[in-house]
Amino acid sequence: MKLKITLFFFLILNFSMSYSQSELKLANKINDDYIHFSIADKIPYENNCSEIKNEKERIICLEKSLRDQILSLIEKKHEYDGEMYVWFTVDKKGKIIDIATKGYPSSTEFENDIKVAITKLNVTKSSYRNRKAKIRCYTRVYPESFE
Repeated sequence: MKLKITLFFFLILNFSMSYSQSELKLANKINDDYIHFSIADKIPYENNCSEIKNEKERIICLEKSLRDQILSLIEKKHEYDGEMYVWFTVDKKGKIIDIATKGYPSSTEFENDIKVAITKLNVTKSSYRNRKAKIRCYTRVYPESFE
């Protein structure tokens, strides 16, 4: 009897864990407010990653493309030797909103230059499942001397 009860609880626990893990993965990709850029039908910025089928390699390509575009718009060199994490959203009208940065170590000057560069990005309207969507973009930025 104890074996049956233990087996029953094990199966329920195993099922609930697998269900919650799949929900967590989905939550990382789709939010009520925005869609993660890696699953959008149309990425809001120029890139050459559409032919890549492997999801992990495609995300790396998309992040690198975005990082390169941001760095090309920063007008001065920085002596920053850390990583700056950058998030922003492209709304349904193709406008950049909700820019956020976090650096390790912190550098207010580099963060401000990144934010200015992001506002200069050439972005377009995007879609998810053939509907207009707010797309959340992400990358890590560091000065070219750090690469």
